[in-house]
Amino acid sequence: MTAADSNDDVVPAGQITPSIPKLIGVAVAAAALIGGGTALGISQAMPVPQESAYVMQDSPRLAPSEQTDVVIHNPDAVLSAGDEARIVRDAERLEVPAVVTQLHYMVFADNHENVNDTVEEFARDTRPDLISADDDHFADGVLIVGVGLDPRQSFVFAGNDVADALHLHSGSHLDKAVTAIQPGVKDNNIPAGLFAGADAATDTETLARDLYGDARNNRVGAIIGGGVGAAGGAAAAAAGAGAVLRTRRKKALTARQHYDVVSREYGSLAQRLDHIDIRAHSLTSPFADNQMRKQWEEVRDRFLNLHDHVDSFSHLSASSPDKAFLSHATELDDAAETTTRVSYAEANIDSLFRLEHGDETVRRTELAALREDVIAAQLEIGESESELSQRLRGIERRADELSASASSPSFMDQFVVLLGDYRLALAQLQEQRFSDVKPASELAAPAIYDRNYRPGYGYHGFVPFWTLSTWHSSNVQANEATQSSSTNSSFSSGFSGAGGSSSF
Repeated sequence: MTAADSNDDVVPAGQITPSIPKLIGVAVAAAALIGGGTALGISQAMPVPQESAYVMQDSPRLAPSEQTDVVIHNPDAVLSAGDEARIVRDAERLEVPAVVTQLHYMVFADNHENVNDTVEEFARDTRPDLISADDDHFADGVLIVGVGLDPRQSFVFAGNDVADALHLHSGSHLDKAVTAIQPGVKDNNIPAGLFAGADAATDTETLARDLYGDARNNRVGAIIGGGVGAAGGAAAAAAGAGAVLRTRRKKALTARQHYDVVSREYGSLAQRLDHIDIRAHSLTSPFADNQMRKQWEEVRDRFLNLHDHVDSFSHLSASSPDKAFLSHATELDDAAETTTRVSYAEANIDSLFRLEHGDETVRRTELAALREDVIAAQLEIGESESELSQRLRGIERRADELSASASSPSFMDQFVVLLGDYRLALAQLQEQRFSDVKPASELAAPAIYDRNYRPGYGYHGFVPFWTLSTWHSSNVQANEATQSSSTNSSFSSGFSGAGGSSSF
């Protein structure tokens, strides 16, 4: 037993307690025996799916149609006459099953946030025959394929008989049909997108393969799931024990790291805190605005309130057992974060002070960082002759000129004006390039207590390009995650039409 284990629970003499790895091994072996027997029983009870059973040709409803009416709904004149003629020609290449008697294409320039509501309202207002007699479904024989462009969403809907035959109520076949529309629309080729969606929805061969694959997966899943379920108690015990052990070790290691941070820096920062505070309030440039001072005062006051927390774990040392660190993990986390923020704030306040007081090295360093950010913004634009690109090149040139006169008495005034002009240019860039998705979080500049803060960040709302670009990337990822969710089949009115839509 090591010193670190000295405070752990003691086993009474004469008892032998197996180690956690041994317990896990025994539990896994038991789980395998229990699960294996159950899985064998399920496999014998469930026959292997036969691909021939999923061939669609024997169904009269899925036999090739001899006559399907093709109707194009283009209320906002998005499609040209040539587009409409192409859509009709392309429809002749579709192998539409007999259950589909009407194929309706719909294109909307503007639509509700949920395009399903737009489709329902349009059908009720202009083609009530698309609604069933019970007023709760789309009419039998109807297949609707289309797209709404603002906000952009593709959709496929069907009468219940069509949805039953082609599995368009929900599931992978509906998802494939809905998303098949999207590549063509993204390429500004709406006719191609509509054809792809209709083709995917009516492709009975692919449907048969999908159903056969689902049946095989369901059988395998049932076998594995049954075996796992029977063995669940033993396996869960093994996995749980291992997971708890790993979590405790990781948490203890993190707590030790936080303890090291506080041990190294808390005491010396506490001695310098008054000096840092005086320097922070002595700053006179416009960059030291109310927002910056408020940020400093918040982290300063948080640091002052740390005393009781630090005192609670003052008895710890590097040789203390993990259990002792775990008992103070929350206090150590808060203390380390606050201590680190004050340390960064001190460095950033010092840079601002030196910038104001004529330190040419600091001034050139900050201009070099600004210049790199401007170049990154120019690369994002990529249009050398655009008005915005020219504005950015002008800002880059002015940064070079100001760097050459870093000792000038008017340096700070010129730097403030330069950042103000860059802020306006970035606002234009944001509107042109980064307004394509809904923000998932608020755009904010690094604060005075952040490691990547630089003088001017946050002044009059100034946010550098690198922050703007990172923020936009996060928005895109959040938007894609939302779009990758299951197809939306809901209607605000409570309408129960089969099918669904997806944003892209």
